[in-house]
Amino acid sequence: MKVKEANRRGGGAGRAGESRCARCGAPFHCGIDDAGGCWCAKLPPLPREGYAAEGGCLCEACLNEALKAARG
Repeated sequence: MKVKEANRRGGGAGRAGESRCARCGAPFHCGIDDAGGCWCAKLPPLPREGYAAEGGCLCEACLNEALKAARG
């Protein structure tokens, strides 16, 4: 199954709070429901165009790579 298709079906990787990266397909923990919030909220925001081709959340490695690319 393609990653984007999996994201359209909910993007879940099986366990509560677990998602799949829209870019590489790796499972990662989404902390949106955690008391401290999601880990990604501690990073600078990615410009909107950085998400255009992805269609969903990114794992930490891919988000850091996208942020680096956005900075030039």
